[in-house]
Amino acid sequence: MPMRKLLLALVSAFFATAPSHGGATFSFTNQWTTGGEGVFHVTNDTAQTLQGWTLQFDWGANITSAWDGAVGSHVENHYTIVNLSWNGALAPGASADIGCVFTTTTPGVAPTGLIFSGGSSASAPVITSATTATASIGQPFAYQIIATNSPTSYGATGVPAGLAVSTSSGLISGTSQIAGTFTIAVRATNASGTGSATLALGVTNCPADGNGDGSVDATDLASVLSAWGQPSAYDINDDGITNATDLAIVLGAWGLCAPTGPGGYERMPTVEQRKIVGYYPNWAIYQTNFPVTSVRADRINVINYAFLIPLDRTMPAAWDHIVSEYRGWDYADYTPFLQQPPGTVLSAGVGLFDEWADVRADSAAEALTMSPVFRAGSNFARLQELKQSHSRLRTMVSIGGWTLSSPFFSIARSAQKRLDFAKSAVYVVARYGFDGIDVDWEYPGGGGINQNALANPATDGADYLLLLQALRDELDRQSRLDGKTYYLTIAAPAGDGNIANIDPAAIADIVDWINIMTYDFHGGWDAYTGLNAPMVNVDTHAGTDNWSVTGATNLYLNGLKGSGGVAPNKIVLGVPLYGRCWSAVEPGPSGNGLGQAGTAATWDPTGEGLVPFSWLLSNGYLTYSGGTFTGAGGYTRYWDTVAQVPYLYSPTTKRFISYDDPQSVSAKVNYANQEGLGGMMLWEVTNDSTTVGASMMDVIYEGMRLP
Repeated sequence: MPMRKLLLALVSAFFATAPSHGGATFSFTNQWTTGGEGVFHVTNDTAQTLQGWTLQFDWGANITSAWDGAVGSHVENHYTIVNLSWNGALAPGASADIGCVFTTTTPGVAPTGLIFSGGSSASAPVITSATTATASIGQPFAYQIIATNSPTSYGATGVPAGLAVSTSSGLISGTSQIAGTFTIAVRATNASGTGSATLALGVTNCPADGNGDGSVDATDLASVLSAWGQPSAYDINDDGITNATDLAIVLGAWGLCAPTGPGGYERMPTVEQRKIVGYYPNWAIYQTNFPVTSVRADRINVINYAFLIPLDRTMPAAWDHIVSEYRGWDYADYTPFLQQPPGTVLSAGVGLFDEWADVRADSAAEALTMSPVFRAGSNFARLQELKQSHSRLRTMVSIGGWTLSSPFFSIARSAQKRLDFAKSAVYVVARYGFDGIDVDWEYPGGGGINQNALANPATDGADYLLLLQALRDELDRQSRLDGKTYYLTIAAPAGDGNIANIDPAAIADIVDWINIMTYDFHGGWDAYTGLNAPMVNVDTHAGTDNWSVTGATNLYLNGLKGSGGVAPNKIVLGVPLYGRCWSAVEPGPSGNGLGQAGTAATWDPTGEGLVPFSWLLSNGYLTYSGGTFTGAGGYTRYWDTVAQVPYLYSPTTKRFISYDDPQSVSAKVNYANQEGLGGMMLWEVTNDSTTVGASMMDVIYEGMRLP
């Protein structure tokens, strides 16, 4: 459901009439035909510091997002705005600004009856965390109670067996033992009162636990053997008979109650139902010794193969630069090997970035004419093998990426080049047995690497639409020829400045879905430490209001400046299976290093301030045991209850690491389900942990799979 419902539906109208403690005004900061942006300015006119405040008013507009304040309630035309946890205290004479984006059918009509008040009646916590969550028997679960106005304690009643609530942090966690739907009353308390809300928790069973006792054990094994050769509850893969396949599934899930193997795969959704998209980088065979055969195709239904290179035969020479460090090639070196149908000469198109990894060709020239078109052991051959053994898996060629996007600018600006690029890209898809195209242009309007002289924010967005339409038309033409279904997607930015340079609603009309890269909100390029992929923004620096999963997603759902929003089922939410890190970070007043000055790290395995999640576990930064992650090697693991992500800090090494783990990913999956999003995307599959209970891909699959 839309993000505004997440903000509005979580809180009951508990506010009593409070004495006025200040003035309040509203001003428009931007307006368009169907909506606008505005700021409420409030001031504490009393001699006492307010501990929590509310702003009430009447307005026919619909507030779709707010910052520096939260919508506590919205009943008909009456709004109540409440403070956030960090700005509830307002000193005498102090002011605060609360910004908002709204839609309206009566432009220019401002809010009326503004009442700003503070005191105990306004400072009880308001719970703003999700109202629904899912779990699976035998799998780690985490749900964070989030509330405004600085709660001092938390509680929950109706929690099913295996789960418990921390009264100090508000984290509900553990391993579910009973399947069913549970109504949990969650609460948060401070000196002024208690706020409450209801959480609907659905706990699903696993197929290997045939008797439903919460464990795969000797009883289940005996039942499989006694039902051998017959239909039974232990026919886990639904082939009509209890046999060796079912036995293997039970043994594989022994003691864990985790669906694995063919039985679990029967619950894999089709891409038309839910998308579970995993990027696989072709350099993984060298950098991390991770072949395509190691991809967990039982946990995803789309593999985006990254990357192929866009090529323009007449791209301005000034734009050219080295793109392949290992062999010193620039775009011009790749251009002679542009993929095109025999007998044609295209002005623009697509090339293989690494012909050895991709098809096992001994040279770029050989890749153009070799027969068969790929050899055994190549990435492309192994992708086909994965599809043969996983019927619901689809594979896409991802074109571009952070380092290979420059040619998009000149290709998109020419009608002929757009058509030729589309012909080449679809030729590659059909030739090598892929199911579609993922365009990863980073970014129309600029903001990517080596793009200072390339971008044109005024026209790139419109040209992007024309390029995507050319691809859509060519894919549809190919579909009419061979009867196959082909998909078109994009990797979309999460930064509000980059989003402003494209038209998400118009893009959604052309593509099948949009993969939002809801990560890299902070990294070593920043002069201070921050969170890589927070659910909610906690950075107080100017211009960071929307730097979060919910902030960015809301911009797509609700649109920018009246451009209209994207249907939730066309949005696929991105998750990073890696972290960002800094060096030379002092503890700061909180002792955890967050928000403190730092420099880009070079001690990580990539040398670029990026750490795979699995690397943290295998290199002694993090340990996992009994469903709990703990900092190791002098690092302390912290959990931000607002942002709903972990981070590590060591005061000895002065290193700070922001990352995601199964606990934070669980929150993101629940958010995606609550919003009705089309699915989840992850960058990238080689970074996940293979430790049982510590896999983020398992969490995503469990949240997305069919019941």
